[in-house]
Amino acid sequence: MALGAHLPGPPPAPEDLHRLIADKVRQAPVLRYRLTGSGRRACWAPDPRFDPARHVEHHRLRSGQDLHQAVADVLGGRPLSRERPLWRLAVLHGHAAGEHVLLYYVHHAFQDALGLLSVVRALSGDETLPLPAPAPRAEISMASTIRRALPDLLRMAGAPPRWHPTRTASGTNRRLLVVPLDMQALHDIARRTDATITQIGLALVAGALRAWRPELRRSSVRRRGAIAINLAVSLRGRRDHAALGNRVCFLPITLPCAEPSPRERLRLIAEQSTLAKIVHQRRTAHGLYEIPAAVARPMFRIVLPLATRGQPNRLDVGVIQASRVFPGALGLFVCPPLAPGVAGMLTVLHSGDTASISGVFDTHVARPEQLLDLVRAAVEELRADVVADPEGP
Repeated sequence: MALGAHLPGPPPAPEDLHRLIADKVRQAPVLRYRLTGSGRRACWAPDPRFDPARHVEHHRLRSGQDLHQAVADVLGGRPLSRERPLWRLAVLHGHAAGEHVLLYYVHHAFQDALGLLSVVRALSGDETLPLPAPAPRAEISMASTIRRALPDLLRMAGAPPRWHPTRTASGTNRRLLVVPLDMQALHDIARRTDATITQIGLALVAGALRAWRPELRRSSVRRRGAIAINLAVSLRGRRDHAALGNRVCFLPITLPCAEPSPRERLRLIAEQSTLAKIVHQRRTAHGLYEIPAAVARPMFRIVLPLATRGQPNRLDVGVIQASRVFPGALGLFVCPPLAPGVAGMLTVLHSGDTASISGVFDTHVARPEQLLDLVRAAVEELRADVVADPEGP
């Protein structure tokens, strides 16, 4: 996963970034940690040979080059080495006059989205993170945890309906696309409906899929017109987050693409993402993280091949709030990960008065740019419906 910022002015010199990291590592000690050992003995430990220079790279682009695709190529071009902490800072410049892009990217095992944002705030501001420490073990009932989690695991193994057109000629690179959204319109919808930005973002994706794939409109909400996705939810708060490790759970959400009313789509999604349901899912996930590896690994070895068999076809959606990162940035964007078995990952990013949606797509997905444009159109469609019917159903 990566967070990019459009920054004004010429790119910083490599030695300036080396000094910045050497200074900021005191605020974010997690930057020194690497994965050691294997299997049951794997653990995070400080790298005794930590060198900031090994974590900085510069990329000069051609004038007018597609920046976001260049970012996707950078992320896929050189894997992060396990011999060092699993993160890197990249500078991209030359694509446009008067600006450059600073890209912080990490391995998904090293940090989740909340950890990534915490480190970026430390690098670009004055946030200080706690020293990573082992998490205390919780007293759990293993049988009850597995019983609660089993429906979601089996749900992930189910084949989703076709939600995208397929490209006949295979491409060579995954595609990254970013489209700005009207943040004022999102705030307007939230005020009139009491919905969260996360719920609104999911409703927008449902509306865009409905417009993109006409066959989804002709099915009932409970059958082929509904697309199951997994919404990532953090298990930790900012204050207790040392930014090390991935501690998220996945809330199952069904996108009601067959529902013709934009406001009703939002209501159906809000029903699935109440605070009570999020708390229940977090409780189950906490239990899953405490299950011994000797029990957990056989479970996932059975389920994962079912979820990843054949050509990637799943869709995942995420929503990230990035507050107080990169002050003075001209814009922000995110490059979400694309897990095995997933054909597309859409992420709504909102920060202050700006918002965007990023999409990473497998090579066999055709015309994904149309889907992102339809998400932008779905904002106005939902706002118009909310204004026309302020009381709602």
